[in-house]
Amino acid sequence: MSAYAKELNAIIIGAGPAGIAMAYRLKHDLKFEDFSIYEKLDGVGGTWRTNTYPGCGCDLPSHLYSFSFNLNPNWSKELCEQPEILQYMDDTVDKFDLRRHVQTSVECVGATWHSDKSKWEVHLKDIQTGLEYVRYASVFVSAVGAISFPRDVKFPGMEKFNAPMFHTARWDHSVDYKGKRVAVIGNGCSAAQVVPAIAKDAGFVKQYARSGQWFHARPNHVYSELEKFIFRWMPLRQRLLRLQIFLAADEETTTYFPTPKGQKARLAVEEESKKYIRSIAPKKYWKHIIPTFPLGCKRRIFDPDYLESLNRSNVELLPEGIQEMTETGIISSSGINDDFDIIVLATGFQVAKFLTPMQIKGANGEYLQKQWDECRGAQAYLGTHVHNFPNLAIIFGPNTFPANNSALFAVETQVAYAVESLFKPLIDHRVSVLEVKQAAEDRETNAIHAELVSTVFAGDCSNWYIGKFGRNAASWPGFARSYWMRTLFPDWSAFNMIGGSMFWPFYRVRRLIRCLSPLTQVLLSVFVVAVASRPSVAKMIPSVIQNLPTVVKSWFAQYIQA
Repeated sequence: MSAYAKELNAIIIGAGPAGIAMAYRLKHDLKFEDFSIYEKLDGVGGTWRTNTYPGCGCDLPSHLYSFSFNLNPNWSKELCEQPEILQYMDDTVDKFDLRRHVQTSVECVGATWHSDKSKWEVHLKDIQTGLEYVRYASVFVSAVGAISFPRDVKFPGMEKFNAPMFHTARWDHSVDYKGKRVAVIGNGCSAAQVVPAIAKDAGFVKQYARSGQWFHARPNHVYSELEKFIFRWMPLRQRLLRLQIFLAADEETTTYFPTPKGQKARLAVEEESKKYIRSIAPKKYWKHIIPTFPLGCKRRIFDPDYLESLNRSNVELLPEGIQEMTETGIISSSGINDDFDIIVLATGFQVAKFLTPMQIKGANGEYLQKQWDECRGAQAYLGTHVHNFPNLAIIFGPNTFPANNSALFAVETQVAYAVESLFKPLIDHRVSVLEVKQAAEDRETNAIHAELVSTVFAGDCSNWYIGKFGRNAASWPGFARSYWMRTLFPDWSAFNMIGGSMFWPFYRVRRLIRCLSPLTQVLLSVFVVAVASRPSVAKMIPSVIQNLPTVVKSWFAQYIQA
């Protein structure tokens, strides 16, 4: 670290939606430029660059699954596929001049907090050259997301299979599946998208799925040129549509709650789902597809023609697990032996393992993962701050996942909170080090888990919300709007605030002025000059200057006492 590196700076890990949102807020809302983003992939986009499997898309309307600061009037349809979403991410980065802050093909190996320097020592590795090096930062932001690191599944005999085998998030596009026998293991959203997409060209597709899923209709309206024109030239119409989608999605979250209204709504939606499944899927699969667990225990699936694909002669659903893999195929739990040319692992992601595989060491010398293991799972104050880890912000952190709403809304909400609770106090010189109190973190976490116990997330099913200690470290227990309200104003009593300047209010005013538009700054200057030039104000100025030392002295005494 340079001996002259005294100024505030930040390192952001990840250039996916969370990293892009954070970069925008720092650069354009705070006019803060001293940050760098390190991304292990060869470009921006995060999960939308990682997941390129056939059929990959979003199950939330694109007008909501988009940044509030960059609405897109040109979405081709209501629910867009991966290439269009990735292009939107790329366009956003270029539109707001964020690319110059991004270093791609660089992986973060870990980070260590140095109390003597009040800096994070961030360990990085250049994936292209293999070179490892260190950079220092006042603030360390993890924006690595949750759907990027595949689950490390182990089936007996996996090493024996002598043909292509890969996870959906590591799709090998050099492998041609046309006319081939393909096995798909898993029954989540990825599997539901992959099966119908590859069934059109594959010779035979067999899916191994041990449990059912709640499937729902997936209407996908294609926007006309007239609609795009209206969105482009009447942005308020697009804003209203976005709000309408958000409120409707949030209201559907009621079905996950234990209230009489929630239980009634859940039963109605379950019945609707059963009717939908029976109207499309072959009768022989009904008892295997229709779940026995309550709606919401696993993430709902809006059907991307998966149920229709089960009617194809070259698609088979086997409701069993894997006994073992052989050199040529798979033996199911009941002993059914099949040969395959390709095996696709649609087995999900390590959602509950936040910051994996980075090794983060805090102020007490302990690693974050060890601390979380001692807590029986990942936890953070409002999903963002962790005790013993000062000046750290986790975006899309523990217990922030919206039950039935936009992940991008959750990300932007948390970014706004990190800006308010961490970046603004540091920029304003109110503090030099900020750390959440352990008691505050524990209180908030316990309250969240007390609410989760009575929701469907605690139902009897296997899902990616639950970590190895049986704790739900992913879900937010309420409406998406309730998380927004909870994080709107920081509770400063929850933090240890170290250092800073007694003149921080002046620094805050300076920041506020700097963040104004150039025109507003000019108008403000004209107003100040006009007011100051008035005779009555001019007479007051000497008196104010004369009493200023007394005011500062009194203020200093209060500041020290506080």
